[in-house]
Amino acid sequence: MNSFSDIFELMKNSLEITDTARKLWIDPIKPVKLNNNKVVLYISDDYVKHIVEENYSNIFKAKFKDILGFDVEIEFISDDTTGSESTSITTGQKVLLSEPIPELQDDPYIKDKLQQAEINGNYQHTFDTFIVGESNRLACAACKAIAQGQARNYNPLYIYSEPGLGKTHLLCAVKNEILLSHPEYNIVFVSAETFVNEFVNSVRNNLTEEFKKKYRSADMFLVDDVQFFSGKRESQNELFHTFNDLHSAGKQIILTSDRPPKEINDIEERLLTRFEWGLLADIAPPEFETRLAIIKRKAELLNMRMPNNVMEYMADKLKNNIRQIEGAIVKMNAMSMLTESVPTLMMAQNIIRDVMTEQQPVPVTVEKVITEVSHIFNVSPEEIRSQNRNSQVSTARQVAIYVISKVTGLSYTSIGKEFGGRDHSTIVYATNKVKKVMQKDAAYRATVEDLIKNIGNMQ
Repeated sequence: MNSFSDIFELMKNSLEITDTARKLWIDPIKPVKLNNNKVVLYISDDYVKHIVEENYSNIFKAKFKDILGFDVEIEFISDDTTGSESTSITTGQKVLLSEPIPELQDDPYIKDKLQQAEINGNYQHTFDTFIVGESNRLACAACKAIAQGQARNYNPLYIYSEPGLGKTHLLCAVKNEILLSHPEYNIVFVSAETFVNEFVNSVRNNLTEEFKKKYRSADMFLVDDVQFFSGKRESQNELFHTFNDLHSAGKQIILTSDRPPKEINDIEERLLTRFEWGLLADIAPPEFETRLAIIKRKAELLNMRMPNNVMEYMADKLKNNIRQIEGAIVKMNAMSMLTESVPTLMMAQNIIRDVMTEQQPVPVTVEKVITEVSHIFNVSPEEIRSQNRNSQVSTARQVAIYVISKVTGLSYTSIGKEFGGRDHSTIVYATNKVKKVMQKDAAYRATVEDLIKNIGNMQ
C-alpha cells in the first residue's frame, strides 16, 4: 500500500454499483494525487467527467472518508482543464495542469515514511515478542525452560504445527536468549533443506569430514522443518549419527515439523524413535484472545494507534496464520502513516482481503518438483527428463508429472515440453497411472501426498 493508486483501488472496490456502471463511469477514472485532504482524479472524456461529477462525487467522498478517516475534497480534471501542460505519472497521458503532479511514491517525505514503516514492521524474534496463549503455552514454556538451562529432560524438544504459527519464532527466541548469557556457545540453527543440500554437496566435493565437524561440534542443534528429510535416506543416516553424537554429549536438540513424528512418511524408524525421546509439543491455531493480543502487541511495537473495534475485526477475520496477522498489521501501519490517519474498519476490510490473496501459494516451479522427486527416488533430474525407460526412472518421472499437474496448474501440453517434448497422451497416461497405483498402494500414496505437501511448504 505505497501510493495513492492503492488507496484509489480500495475506494473503487468498495463501491456497490453494477458492472455496467463500473465499466462506463468508474474504470475510465485515473488517480493522480492525494495532497493533504484534496483528491485529484483524471478523466480524459469530458462527458464522462461531467456524469461522474454529478452522480458520484458525494459517494466518493464518503468512501474515501471510510478508508482515510478524514474528509476530502475531490477535483476532477480532464484534457480540457486550463493551465500549463504536464504529463500524468499514473496515466502517461497529456494533462493540462496548473503544476506538475507527483505520485506519492515520488515524494521524498512519503517515501521516507513508508521505509520507516517497513523497518518498524520487523522485530527480533524473542520471547518478549512471542504472544502466549492456550494454543502454544506448552511449546513456549518448554523453549523458555531450555533457554534458562532448566529442562534437561526436554532433549530433544520436538515442536509441530501448521505453517505460520510460530515454530521458527521460538527457535530464534531460544537462540537469542542463550547467546545473551553464553555468547561463546556454538549454536547451529539450520533448516532441514539446508542440511540436506550441504550434505549432498559435501559428498560431491569430498568434504564430508568438514560437514561432520560443523554439525557435530554444536553446543546446541536447532533444525527447522524436519519433514523435509522424507525420502532422503543418506541425509537421514547423517542426521541420525549427528543426533546420536550430540545427544550422548548432552547437547540440546530442538526440532520443528509440520506434523508429529509418526505422520512423517518414508523416514527411518530409528530416527522417528529419537524424535520422540524427549518432549513433543504441538502448536494449534491461535484462539481469538491470542490473535487479539498479537495484534495489540504488534501495533504497540509499531507505535500505531488502532481502535479496539478495528483490532477485534481483524482478530475475528484472520484465524489460522500468525504471518497473515502480522502482514496485515504492517500494511495497516503503512497506510496509516501514508494518510496520517487512524486505521478504520474499511481500511481493515480491504487490507485483510489483500493479505489473504497474497498468502495464496504462488505457482511452483517445475524444477523444484523434479529436484524433490529425484531425492526421493534416488535418480538424477537429468534422468527424469530423459528418455530412459528404466523402471525406477519411469516411476520417478510419472510421479513428477503427476505432482506437477497437481501443484503448478500447467496444461498437459506444457508439462510435456518440460519432459523432452513428450506429447499430451503420454502425460495423461502418466497421471492416470499414478492415480491407479495410489488407490492400490497406501505407502506409494503417502509418498506422493507427502511430496505435494512438502512442495507446498517450500513456497
